[in-house]
Parts: sequence; C-alpha cells; structure tokens
Amino acid sequence: MEVILIDDVFELGKRGTVVTVADGYGRNYLIPKSLAIPATPGNRKMIEQQRLAMAKKESKYQEEAELLTQELNQLHLMLSRKSGETGTLFGSVTSKDIADLLKTTGIQLDRRKIVLNQPIKSIGNYTIEVRPHSEVTAELLLSIVAEGDEPVSKIKKKDEESDAIVAELEARLKEMKQSMATESVIPPEPEDLPTEEETKSQQEEEEEEEAPAEETAAAVEATEEAGEAKVEAEVEAEVEAKAEAEEKAEAAATEEEVNEQPSEEAEKEETEGQEEEEEEEK
Repeated sequence: MEVILIDDVFELGKRGTVVTVADGYGRNYLIPKSLAIPATPGNRKMIEQQRLAMAKKESKYQEEAELLTQELNQLHLMLSRKSGETGTLFGSVTSKDIADLLKTTGIQLDRRKIVLNQPIKSIGNYTIEVRPHSEVTAELLLSIVAEGDEPVSKIKKKDEESDAIVAELEARLKEMKQSMATESVIPPEPEDLPTEEETKSQQEEEEEEEAPAEETAAAVEATEEAGEAKVEAEVEAEVEAKAEAEEKAEAAATEEEVNEQPSEEAEKEETEGQEEEEEEEK
C-alpha cells in the first residue's frame, strides 16, 4: 500500500514523502502511530499544498539539528547507579534516563531520537548514537559510575579522551570528598592560633591607633579653651576701652567748665568798668 509520511521515519523517508510499504506495516504501525496517512487523492492534494511550507520548515529543522549535533558531540555525561561488586547495575539505564539527563544540561530531546539497541546494565563508558534529524547523527559519550560518585552533567570532551580521563575525574571527586570530610573533623592546628608575641604586637598597634585619637581630642579641647580665652580678652578690652573713653569725656567736660569761669569774671569786670565810666561822665 502507499502512504504519505506525516513525520520523519528512519530508513523510510521524510515527512510528506509518498512511500510504498507492506499493508500490515502501514495499517498496524505507521497509521496508528500517526506517522503516516493513506495516500488517497484528497490526502495527496493536501500534502502537495503543504509541501512548499514544509520545505521551508525542513531547512530550519535541519539547521537546528546540526547545531544540536555539534553540542552533543562535545558532551560527556556521567550517571551514577547502584551496582554490585562486579559492576552489574541494580536495574538498567534506558533512553528515557538519558533524555532526562540531557534535560539537566538544557537540551530537550525526544527519547525516540536516542538510539539504544538495549538497556545499559553495567558500569562503564558508552558511546550513544543520537539522531535529532533523519539526516544528522551525533555521538554522545556516557559514563555509568557506581553510586556515591557525584554525577557530572556536562563536561566538554577532548579530542583524544579515553577511560583514563574518566578514572581521573572519579579520583578527583573522591579526593574532594575526603578533603571536605577532613576539614570538617580535624580541629585547627596550634600554629594557626596567634602567639603571645603576635598578641602583644597587636595590642601595641591598637594602642598606637588610639594615641592619635587622644592627641586629636586634646588638640580640639585646647583649641576650644584658647577660643574662649580670646573671647573673654576681647570683651574685657572692650569694657576697658569704654571706661577709658567715658573718663576722657568727663575730663574734657570739667576742663571746659573751668575755662568758662574766667570768661564770666572778665565779663563781670568789664560791665562794672562801663558802669563806673558812665558815672564819671555824669
């Protein structure tokens, strides 16, 4: 039978393509899964009308898939799981687990784009094939480690990365844990505490810092006292000057009165002399 693909189907064709498939495959899988529709004349016409719009979107999808592929090729995911002494996992890692782990790095990917032929059931390093687009394939490096090792969600790969790098990462994580545990348990060494000489030196420095402050306060107090003394001296000088001016004014007034008395006597004598002359004439 002929069907029209309404989604990209790996190894079959792109969306919008008319393909011939077995009747059972078409009716029992492609059509129920909404991956294809029967190639009737009406459906063919509808698909033809949508083909131009789909072509534009297709170029955009492929471009986005290529960018995503570049990012996936640079990722090294790490996932911790419970395991036995032989490295066999208590459970398994599926494509859904990988898709959920990718979400922690900000990558949203349909689990169906992750090609995992069978679930992962043991500790180790795996190269996972990812097909974000039918024409684009990426390789994702995944390391499954024993539970207790912190999972690293996103690490840039190197050109020649190998198992030794993964082992080095695990060793670093263990060292960090041991270091943190040691720092939280062991008390500080005596040498970390200040010695008697350091304490004395610190006290001297504090006293030296306090001395300038005391000198400054004394200087301010002396300045205030000097200002008050100056004001008092100015007031006293002003009072003395005023008193001296009043004394001078009184002395001047007294002298003026003294000077006026002889003139009155002279005037009196002159008047008496005129009267005597008038009597003689008579």
